[in-house]
Amino acid sequence: MKYLEELHKLRIFQLKDVEKLVGNLNTAKDLLQNYKKQQLISQVRRDLYVVTNLATKTSLATKFEIAGKITPTSYLSYQSALEFHGLAHQVFFDVWVSSDSRFNTFKFEGIEFQYCDSKSMAGVISANANSFIRVTNLERTVIDCVDKIERCGGIEELIQCFSLITYLDEELLLDYLEEYGKQFLYQKAGFILEYFRQEVKLSDHFFETCKREMGKSTRYLTDPSESTYYFKKWKLCAPANVLSILEQGGESYV
Repeated sequence: MKYLEELHKLRIFQLKDVEKLVGNLNTAKDLLQNYKKQQLISQVRRDLYVVTNLATKTSLATKFEIAGKITPTSYLSYQSALEFHGLAHQVFFDVWVSSDSRFNTFKFEGIEFQYCDSKSMAGVISANANSFIRVTNLERTVIDCVDKIERCGGIEELIQCFSLITYLDEELLLDYLEEYGKQFLYQKAGFILEYFRQEVKLSDHFFETCKREMGKSTRYLTDPSESTYYFKKWKLCAPANVLSILEQGGESYV
């Protein structure tokens, strides 16, 4: 039990961390097995362990902390980043984790950790109060969620979350849009964020850039079978329920 206090300081650790602590690989393996049997630690996945709360036998580490230790480059993204930034509108039992190196999606203590390919490390920050947590900053999170709406719980959840935002740095938004280089992403970002332009302090320049870069194609915000309203300004078809949420007018599109 003499190593338990040191493991509590680590909170989340791998075999190599325990080997460094005890000085021998086989001893480290035996220690992990012994502590697991006593429910002093839990195995999150292959070669990733957490210390447990002795009263509840559940992990002392949060799902956000675990996400940051899955791989050397893993970080919270999409809906999970919104949740970390205090913008979640619903409770979800999955965590979106982006990483340069692939890992298999897995479950731990009822939470599913979903792998996403990391498109860029731009805008990935460390949480000020917790060195375990890496997460996309707010502007990168917004662009990512607009890009992959299904990864933030759908269009209604996205809009509800965005309605809680009080400021966005438009130069950062434009930097991430330029890095992704997708016409459709400019189109969606302009359409969705235009409704919140006063709340998040976006200028005409932002929307002019989105319109200039979005191309000439008419596209569908979601599945064509449900995106039946046409927004001429943005050449975008969107679901009818977006009208009630955004309080914008649209024209029937066939």
